[in-house]
Amino acid sequence: MRYKPGFRRDRIIGWLLESFSFIYIIAETPTIFSDKPMDRWSRQRYEDEKRSFIQRRIHLSPLWGQFTLMFALSWGAAWLCSWSLLLFFSNGHEWARSMPTRYAIALLFAYACFFVVVRVWIETAKREPEQQEQLDISTGAGAPDAEGCAVMIVVLVAGFIVGGLFLVIGGAPILLEVAFEAAFAGVLVKRPLASDIMLGDWKMRLFKNTWKKVLFVFLIIVSAAAWLQHQVPEAHTFAAALLQLLWE
Repeated sequence: MRYKPGFRRDRIIGWLLESFSFIYIIAETPTIFSDKPMDRWSRQRYEDEKRSFIQRRIHLSPLWGQFTLMFALSWGAAWLCSWSLLLFFSNGHEWARSMPTRYAIALLFAYACFFVVVRVWIETAKREPEQQEQLDISTGAGAPDAEGCAVMIVVLVAGFIVGGLFLVIGGAPILLEVAFEAAFAGVLVKRPLASDIMLGDWKMRLFKNTWKKVLFVFLIIVSAAAWLQHQVPEAHTFAAALLQLLWE
């Protein structure tokens, strides 16, 4: 595939910024404008309501199935971004053939997509557990081919494993706290020795609750990619590098 001489890295950066902007616009659902009347809570009521909201859903909601779909979609976004960069930009662009660079971009893109997935999930989590159903991600398209099925199976298995690990390490309250923030958007919480806070900024709550864990995963994957590329310089994917190492 040949590219115009004027095609430069700034075009890639512009494309990524446009993608992130689009994702942010989708996630920027006006939860603050709730049809509920303005309510004022004491700090104690805020803690009690949040504890009750989280505990009911931990014990009664189908969280593992929901988290499986959420992490599968995010993982699939990372895979799609990495695959697209390798397919369309590897010819003539050394950075696109670099696994650490490409996976770093893909993980950042997946994290942005994760915000959109969480925003969709919040609409389910806000309901009472008895009213919840599994998230429906069917597209209405025809049946995928064999390669597409293999990719979907791998992505779903990865989501199933990550979702299970997320539950085991006690991650459910992290996301349920985000859902609580959105469910009671507009509620004013009074604090005796500090300024009052208004619930509703779920995006900042999600970022604060997840950025350290995401950074840890980011460093592990990018470091592993850098090591594999150093061991097998001609490989451009995890699978290719691992296969070459195993068959040596």
